[in-house]
Amino acid sequence: MSFQNAQSAYQQTMKQAENYKKNAGKTAKQTFPAASSAPSQGGGTSIGSIKPQAQTQTSANPYQQKAMETASSGELTLLLYNGCIKFIDKAEKAMDEKQIADKNNFIKRAQDIIRELMITLKTDSEVGQNMYSLYDFIHSRLVDANIRNDKEALHEARQFVVEFRDNWKELMKLDRQQRFGEGGQA
Repeated sequence: MSFQNAQSAYQQTMKQAENYKKNAGKTAKQTFPAASSAPSQGGGTSIGSIKPQAQTQTSANPYQQKAMETASSGELTLLLYNGCIKFIDKAEKAMDEKQIADKNNFIKRAQDIIRELMITLKTDSEVGQNMYSLYDFIHSRLVDANIRNDKEALHEARQFVVEFRDNWKELMKLDRQQRFGEGGQA
């Protein structure tokens, strides 16, 4: 997938998200689908949800571990986006400092996060299919960045992840406002 195709698919997905935002206030009962432990026909659970068995790695920090155990599927997705951005930033720093092994490890961790987002994505809708294509594009740019020490590819991947993260935060905020009133913060 070329960058232009990815941008086009991203813009189409964002238009669909905007339509959701516009219609969100009209239907008070409309919320994000809850995560389920049983896979759906599309191969994942729900858009952005995390399979419980995928969260088996323990954290060295007990506070972080407890936060992950009690986080909603939406909050876990936000944590994944933030972690991916963090690893991309660390990879760029390692690239600047010519620390090839560290760069490789950080990019591989970012790739792992993108793969996790891909396998937990419900792809039985057009939005899910478009998101899957964009995740695949991000993953390919991370591979290019790692193999070729390509900072531009790393920046493109980061740009998409930041956009996904920011839009996800906005959707979480809208969902909370629908369910709990105007005080919802993401």
